[in-house]
Amino acid sequence: MKNSISIITLGLALISLCSCKLFKSPTVTKIQDVKVVSITPDKSTIKISLMVSNPNCYKLKLDKLNVDLLNKNRANVGTASLQNVVEIPKKSALCLDFNVELETRPVVKMVSSLDQKVQFFITGKGYAKVLGIGKNFQFDEPYELDLKEQLKNIIPKFSTNGQSLFKIMKTTVEKIGFGETELHIHFLILNPYGLTFNFKGFPAEIYISDKSAGIGNLKNQLQFNENIFSQEGVMVFKLNNLKTILGAVKGAVKGEIKYVVKGKVLIAALGMEINQPYTYQDYLPVNILEMLLN
Repeated sequence: MKNSISIITLGLALISLCSCKLFKSPTVTKIQDVKVVSITPDKSTIKISLMVSNPNCYKLKLDKLNVDLLNKNRANVGTASLQNVVEIPKKSALCLDFNVELETRPVVKMVSSLDQKVQFFITGKGYAKVLGIGKNFQFDEPYELDLKEQLKNIIPKFSTNGQSLFKIMKTTVEKIGFGETELHIHFLILNPYGLTFNFKGFPAEIYISDKSAGIGNLKNQLQFNENIFSQEGVMVFKLNNLKTILGAVKGAVKGEIKYVVKGKVLIAALGMEINQPYTYQDYLPVNILEMLLN
């Protein structure tokens, strides 16, 4: 009796399936979003969100779906797979996320100085079932990703994933005049992504113990490319002696003479001029008061 009911149920389901013009393959109806979610010197992760539609009158079980990210020459640069079986209700669609991991430097090289966006192809192959009947399907869609917009935010911040790419090496007093002192701040910039850019300037104001003491800028511009992983530079500040002494005295009372630099990073990169605020801080030489007063 139970077997008869099962056969009848299956028969009715098959008839209903036929009335819906048989099993239709799921389709990727839309590439919902593509964005860089993490970037390190070695690896980057791009999240691809796909809208997968079930056109059938019954729920669809998506067993497999492998997604490939191809460059404009259709060479594979990254792959991701569906981690778990997904059920899509009848006549519905679900947004599925795939994290594609790829090497950072080839991605950076894709960004030319002329193109505003980078062209990719997103392709995939999958296997789905409706009422136990399985079917293979595939898709192939072009996509333009504004990698420049995401990469340009990394450069002037000089940091990524919590790691600082701008490191102060030392602060020295170079020249002491009657009313003005020249302060040099020596720093190191790391370029782990192999980006090509020109660090054109850093017009800034320096504060000593919260008091404005002078202005400065880069001593020389710094050029970077894919073969230059780090480079040292110098910022030169002209300090007002009276303001510096007042700030230093205030700081000396606390046992340390802290300074803060506030300015704008000027960088030419990715075919654009990037201008972004940047702040850093460190400590003056402990003997600066003695040097200024002698």
